[in-house]
Amino acid sequence: FPVLDPVHGAAMDKSGGSANENIFERMCGAVCSSICGMVMVPLCIASLFWNENNLVVHEATANLVRGAKVYPSCAPSPRANGKLVLVTCDLFAPDIAGGLPAPLRPFLPHFSGATLSWTTEIFQWTEHKSQRCHKTNTGTRRCMTAYTYQPAWVWAPVDSSGFAHPLGHENDNTDFPANLRASGSVVAPEMSVIMSQDGTAFGGFVLDANLVGALPLVDLESRLESAAPGSNISSGNWSRSKSLTAEMLHKRDGYLHTARGSPEIGDIRIQITGQTAGVVTACAVQQRIHGASSDYVFEPLPPRRFGVFGKWTKPMERLQAGKVTQAELMAQYHHDNRALVWCIRLASLALMTLAFDMILSPLSAAPGSRRLLDTCACSLGSMLEGASQFVILLAALVLAVFVTTLTASVAWFDTRPHHCIVVIGLQVVLYLFFVRGVRKGGRSVAYQ
Repeated sequence: FPVLDPVHGAAMDKSGGSANENIFERMCGAVCSSICGMVMVPLCIASLFWNENNLVVHEATANLVRGAKVYPSCAPSPRANGKLVLVTCDLFAPDIAGGLPAPLRPFLPHFSGATLSWTTEIFQWTEHKSQRCHKTNTGTRRCMTAYTYQPAWVWAPVDSSGFAHPLGHENDNTDFPANLRASGSVVAPEMSVIMSQDGTAFGGFVLDANLVGALPLVDLESRLESAAPGSNISSGNWSRSKSLTAEMLHKRDGYLHTARGSPEIGDIRIQITGQTAGVVTACAVQQRIHGASSDYVFEPLPPRRFGVFGKWTKPMERLQAGKVTQAELMAQYHHDNRALVWCIRLASLALMTLAFDMILSPLSAAPGSRRLLDTCACSLGSMLEGASQFVILLAALVLAVFVTTLTASVAWFDTRPHHCIVVIGLQVVLYLFFVRGVRKGGRSVAYQ
């Protein structure tokens, strides 16, 4: 729950004053901002081109699944040695629950999987700083700083002595248990995770590290014991002993908690996750091996050339939980490629819009002088300034979209040249019409 400091929650900054800027300071800041924007634009273009080019390569890699030989049985075929195959099998993995730390082991006696991980959070006071600024009728800017304090679950202990107003928000130097790392994992031995006909350790395909890492994370809440043997409400407070035992923990809401009710400062909670699956589908190169429990191992398909300029695909191997067809596996591959790319696209577009807005910022700072002159004119200067800033932001967005589309078209030219030529041609036509309109507008203004 949010807690506002009753005395200082809405106080001014530590100096107790306000920050003022005159017109000349605003203009200097705008020029510096414009220079920073000029540096940001090429960086945004480079990151966007890398992102699009990376997508082109990964999409070509995903298309290699189409050439895999689909085997209805999970029994390895000697004739497929060295070839790209697609099979669906049961998964075998060793029991690795014994590798958990002693305080956690009673809650998960058995787990057959590739990895087991735990993460620990601690309940601490946190400080949030916010600042509000507004422009005055004299062309200056006044800012006010507020501090809000809220107890929350965090990944690391918080030093409350550095708070602006620590009184009443002390964390008392609480820390994680001395006998338990804040986070860690237990990993199955190499070449011990196997795809086989009946989920046994023999007669199947050994998964390499990349395919093992692709196994899904599973929810272990239903598998965790509710409490350790001998646990009760008076089992002890770990924050006082600095050492955690299983009796101090109990399961609640998918976590192992030390708090028996509402959490207090210094309480901890632990989440345990694992990687495993019942049935999996894999697409990789089958290779014969010796000295393992199974005679064959999956390896990635070496890179292949593609496109007009002879780019190379990534090494290809793919694993997906459940029984899926070749088309479904390839469709999910493409979907996973594009999900992250769209995040980077939107982030690059936002940063590029900000960069162009920074470049044009001297234009938005200039109306500040009008604001000073029009103080007595019913705030007309402020209205004009707000309108000009909106137009500048709109122009920055249009420029960002134009440059983003052009950069993406260049990146995709290798695999889709016809589409890219059309898009680039449309952009050139729109640009020429825009320049022509601006020139006509400039001539009419000059004539008047």
